[in-house]
Amino acid sequence: MRVYTEAEGQRRLVGRADIPDDVGAIFELNLFGVSSTISEHFVVATITHLGPAPHDIRVERVILLGMGQRPEILPGWQPLAS
Repeated sequence: MRVYTEAEGQRRLVGRADIPDDVGAIFELNLFGVSSTISEHFVVATITHLGPAPHDIRVERVILLGMGQRPEILPGWQPLAS
């Protein structure tokens, strides 16, 4: 799943992570073991991409990082190539 950050009303692609497609509206990541009480919650949002033709619309589910969230802890994190 692609990972975006939002700043000043603009969403910016920062990389991708191995998040299952069937996850709900919140992806919960346990930080210290399987039954940890310490976890991080990531919002699963939708982003609409408009193509050149009026009927060329694509919607994808993405992880939208909140302020201060670090994508490096996501499973299978891959930043954009520089």
